[in-house]
Amino acid sequence: MFSDLKLAVRKLGKSPGFALTAIATLALGIGANAVVFSVLNALILRPVNVPHAQNLYTVQRYKYPSQSYPDYLDLRDRNRTFESLVTYQLIGPVGVDTGGNPSVAWPYLASGNYFDALGIQPYLGRFFHASDEKGMNSAPYVVLSYAYWHSYFHGDPGVVGRMASINKHPFTVIGVAPPAFRGTELFFSPALWIPIVEHPIVTGSDGMKYRGNHSPFVLGRLKPGVTEAEATADLNSIGAWLSKAYPSDDEGLTFSLARPGLIGDMLGGPARAFMAGLMLLAGLILLAACANLGSLFAARAADRAKEVALRLALGSRRWTVLRQLLTEAVLVSVTGGVVGLAGGVAILHGLSAWQPIPDVPINVPVNPDMRTYLVALALSL
Repeated sequence: MFSDLKLAVRKLGKSPGFALTAIATLALGIGANAVVFSVLNALILRPVNVPHAQNLYTVQRYKYPSQSYPDYLDLRDRNRTFESLVTYQLIGPVGVDTGGNPSVAWPYLASGNYFDALGIQPYLGRFFHASDEKGMNSAPYVVLSYAYWHSYFHGDPGVVGRMASINKHPFTVIGVAPPAFRGTELFFSPALWIPIVEHPIVTGSDGMKYRGNHSPFVLGRLKPGVTEAEATADLNSIGAWLSKAYPSDDEGLTFSLARPGLIGDMLGGPARAFMAGLMLLAGLILLAACANLGSLFAARAADRAKEVALRLALGSRRWTVLRQLLTEAVLVSVTGGVVGLAGGVAILHGLSAWQPIPDVPINVPVNPDMRTYLVALALSL
């Protein structure tokens, strides 16, 4: 095999035009598929980066992800199918000042059980818990994202316990989230997590107490052995009770479940349809590349017919000749795959760092993982 490989390298070196054209053709097809698959993997196949994410569901009001805070409290206290239900809200930028170095940050407002329900462990300090909430404006704590801590606080391990002014109100920094945790929506990376009971102070609004104000999202972890259908039926029984108890706000209320990370089905449905079309297009590009490559190899085989006939006449076995030709083809394929994957990785790193709106933490980490490398290898072979 080693001698076959050396011979293949020499043969390709004598035909640089063929080699470069074949490698470039494959690199385009495989690189395009690697990029599209990595985006598909990040948005659709790979769940939110928390332990046991397969048991997590977004609770939708009708077919929309936002709920009212009073309805969330009723769902949390009355359901029988979820281990825990959490609520969180994406809000606009807040001013943060720790003394002489003000900045603007985009936070999540989250229920006290948010981190415990997700099974996340802090990088530094601690998280806030349900026991910290004693009513509205009772938990003036803030948890920093790893990226915000690293950039704004320069990775200072002494940040825990420091006071921070958020929209001119005092909060205590109690912890730093782990590097891999970017919240529970794929398109938005919060810099801070603040207890949702601090909503009136942080936003200057008392809208959370109204059932007609549908802003927070609700996320739940199913109990072991509970199916999605059972959980939906349980939620809808609570919805029927809410419809009778609060007809002006919850008339005909029904609930549904969706996979987390893409604002329920609001982005999840269109994203899945778009990625299916994109994968089909990438597959057609690869088929076109294979057809072109087949033509190139057919022409090369015609040019080498005399050489092959001579080798057979001199006593070479057919399997030996076939193995050498196959080694040459595999070398071209793998080289094309490596070149295509290298270009794809560069594109994916650029997409992961891209922020379409400056100063707004909207981006999607689509960096390749082992699945992407295995797909590229399979396509190459």
